[in-house]
Amino acid sequence: MTHAEYEYENQEDLKYLWYLQLSGRGDEYAPVRRIKCKGCERVYFTQVHCVKFCYHCQQGNVGAMYVKRRKSLKKRENTVCKNCGNTFTPKRAGAVYCSSACRQKAYRERVTDEVSEQKGHLL
Repeated sequence: MTHAEYEYENQEDLKYLWYLQLSGRGDEYAPVRRIKCKGCERVYFTQVHCVKFCYHCQQGNVGAMYVKRRKSLKKRENTVCKNCGNTFTPKRAGAVYCSSACRQKAYRERVTDEVSEQKGHLL
């Protein structure tokens, strides 16, 4: 059993030790830290000083994936729709319209503009 597996299975014991440590009766040689996982943002108790992710998020780099997803979502916040001008947060990186209705309206305007330009040149 690894240290991470031990901590995952004994979170209640570590939580109790953390409360003892807060009251001043805990073991100063094996301090328990209360962290918020950078991946899933759950509260996690650990004795390792450099841990940033809970046991679940350490497995298969899940935590790094969560962090990357949150960063990319933050970059996309307050995007302006090209058709109506409203601000929105798109669900995917390449979205330029706030809804499928705006996307369809912009397409129809583009198509009718192209057709009217072609008729003007033919006459």
